[in-house]
Amino acid sequence: MASVVANRLNIAYDPTVIIHMQSANKQVELTMGLAKNVPFAFDSITLYLQVHIIKDPAYKVLLGRPFDALATTEVKNALDGGQSITITDPNSGQRITMATHSRGKPPSIAKAVPDPGFQTSMI
Repeated sequence: MASVVANRLNIAYDPTVIIHMQSANKQVELTMGLAKNVPFAFDSITLYLQVHIIKDPAYKVLLGRPFDALATTEVKNALDGGQSITITDPNSGQRITMATHSRGKPPSIAKAVPDPGFQTSMI
């Protein structure tokens, strides 16, 4: 997880738990620390993940193989280029399927977030 995201979400981390992280371009850098038991909500499923905090990664949050193993993920690709992921709650066995989207491109029918400077009520 990018440190800017962790700071924005007020996620505390232990700066004594650091590892060498290798990126896709083969560069290696130390993480800033480990955030423990961070809740990630996927509709009605909440998973508690151990998250390494990184200073300036090329992503905001990267869910990798440990997430895939914990959530027993299944990815399905469609002929039209669409993709969905099925996530399983390891405690209850509940499963949900959700669509994915390209990085930096939110779904076309995303919920509108009001402008913080826009007053939505006259009361």
